[in-house]
Amino acid sequence: MKTIVIGGGLAGMAAAVALESAGLDVTLLEARRTLGGRAGSFEDPQTGEELDNCQHVLLGCCTNLIDFYRRVGSLDRIRFDRAIHFRDSTGRRFDLFGVLGLPAPLHLGPALLKFDALTWSERVELSRAMLEMISLGRRGRKRLTGVPFGQWLDEQQQSPPLVRKLYDTILIGALNEETRAASAEYAIQVFQDSLLSNSAGYVIGTPNCTLAELYRRIPCRDVRLSTRVASLKFDRDRVTGVRLATGETLAADAVVLATNHHAVRKFIPDDLLARDDRFANLDKIESVPILGVHLWFDRPVMIEPHAALIDGPLQWVFRKDESGTSLHGVISAARDWVDRPKDQMLALFERQVRQTLPAARDAKLERGLIVIEKRATFSPRPGVDRARPHQSPPPSGVSNLYLAGDYTQTGWPATMEGAVRSGYLAAGAIAGAGTGADKTFLIDDLPVQWPGRMLGLDD
Repeated sequence: MKTIVIGGGLAGMAAAVALESAGLDVTLLEARRTLGGRAGSFEDPQTGEELDNCQHVLLGCCTNLIDFYRRVGSLDRIRFDRAIHFRDSTGRRFDLFGVLGLPAPLHLGPALLKFDALTWSERVELSRAMLEMISLGRRGRKRLTGVPFGQWLDEQQQSPPLVRKLYDTILIGALNEETRAASAEYAIQVFQDSLLSNSAGYVIGTPNCTLAELYRRIPCRDVRLSTRVASLKFDRDRVTGVRLATGETLAADAVVLATNHHAVRKFIPDDLLARDDRFANLDKIESVPILGVHLWFDRPVMIEPHAALIDGPLQWVFRKDESGTSLHGVISAARDWVDRPKDQMLALFERQVRQTLPAARDAKLERGLIVIEKRATFSPRPGVDRARPHQSPPPSGVSNLYLAGDYTQTGWPATMEGAVRSGYLAAGAIAGAGTGADKTFLIDDLPVQWPGRMLGLDD
């Protein structure tokens, strides 16, 4: 079976690699010169240096993303840290870490006792909410899909200072949405999967190279970069081929559309769009921007690999080189930053870094570069899953056209893990076509350890 995958982001790469591993004939097409899509890199027009669009991280609970990095031979390029470093506006550092040998959530107990970013009463509030998240279990979490997390926080009497210092710091970056506006289901999932289920779930991984470098050795024999797709060819309800911008046509038995959700409809004729309900509600999926800023100083300014910033505007900052002279800062849910003058933003970010990192106070900022991804991810607001399509075609739809992307039904919000899961799900449906059952490429979640099982977290 000849399968063509359109789009070389994480979803498309995951689909192509999985299909290739199953022995299928796969061609991966990407319009850009490098793979990775939104989780990729670009060439700095001023220096020619390869820079990441935005810093991306993974957690130990991202089992399919870790599997994907293993498949493409780049897992050894990921640095894993067992402590999450928080900093406040004065530069004080607070570490959240797990104790080796203790199961979740007991592994976080000693760190919470020492986590002086929170008052004692805030730590009690947080512990009470974490116990409620555990007792909800996974089924209870899913019943909250239409509830704003802000409502749930109010019901649990989580105070505004606690929300600002801890929930905002963790969730805005994880979900790319304001904490109170996000679906309670997905907000609670972040805590259940990363902190409360398994002691390996929270471990934070960052690449020690550019994102594009992670994909250089992708095990797919036919990868075509700088290859733009003009249209799809159809015969009734089937795709028969892919027409390239060069005029060349590639025959296909199946096609995976792994573009963002704004682009998929342009490839489908109106009559087929009307018959395939996967496309009916795509316009209800809201995109949310992410801002990234690259900062180069004249001397080392940061020792730790990352810092979660309790006070904004930057929410996270990452060390991008061994010496600590090059940093990357991130603002998620960056709607209010899209149209601001970049010089003003750069001055604000420089001032924040100097306040937050003591070593930066006497350093000279040599250069700064701001990148805004306007359609970075979809918003995980309450009810969004009703608009998210399945990867496989419905009975009345385009019978051999599959979708991959973090916006599809994955059980996860818009994350790299969700993107990889979507690619694996699309590949499984294709590899199992005609057999009556999808092939499984998905990796199981981390098992819930005994304290969580006793309290009902695995229900």
